[in-house]
Amino acid sequence: MRRLRARLIGAGVLSAGALAASIAQAACVFEVGSYNDPQRTAQGDLAARVVLSDVPTSALAIGYGAAAFRRDEITIADGALYLVRPDGAGGVSLRRHADPGEGALMLQTVPVEAWSVARSLESMDGLDDLSRVLDEAVAAAGCADGARLAFRLEGRLLDAEYSLDTAPERADRTVRNRAAIIVGLYASTPDAARYALPAGRRFHPHVVLPASGEAGHLRSVRLAPGGKLQLQTR
Repeated sequence: MRRLRARLIGAGVLSAGALAASIAQAACVFEVGSYNDPQRTAQGDLAARVVLSDVPTSALAIGYGAAAFRRDEITIADGALYLVRPDGAGGVSLRRHADPGEGALMLQTVPVEAWSVARSLESMDGLDDLSRVLDEAVAAAGCADGARLAFRLEGRLLDAEYSLDTAPERADRTVRNRAAIIVGLYASTPDAARYALPAGRRFHPHVVLPASGEAGHLRSVRLAPGGKLQLQTR
């Protein structure tokens, strides 16, 4: 079995002192705009829970979700909106602005105001690696159980798979050797359904490919050395 390996460069698994210094006095729990009703969704009600233009945001905001009736996969990175769906010909259809009155079936947003100093990562070989790195980084920041904050990782993908959980057609797409930004919410909370955290995970990751504008829910990832991780500090 291939050994998973992902750690911050310079001190074994994680340079706790360096990371803690870079996010000195960081808070560990930030407000999340959570527009979600899992019970209604499970009953087949896919109507909008919120109008996108009504959602507070910021220049550094991150977010993820699904448009009403699952027409698009929603990603928000660095304050920019990505509405993506399959184009029916093996590619994707991308919009960067919502139509007037357009809503989201589910949406989680974090209006980030500041990020920590970026820390370098070694190679990353899977979502389990990402999970461990996030757990260690959050702990090094002095956060106990109950932490809730955004994260941002920028680097080069060796390969990755992302999904568009859209209707009537969904898609799983594989990309290789691409620059990427991975964003998401980290929440060590028992209320995983509220924040749409995947089963067994404390985080929900989305990926953006700046060169093409593609974006979606990150399903698997291998990252080249030199990636940069940041945690929300304000």
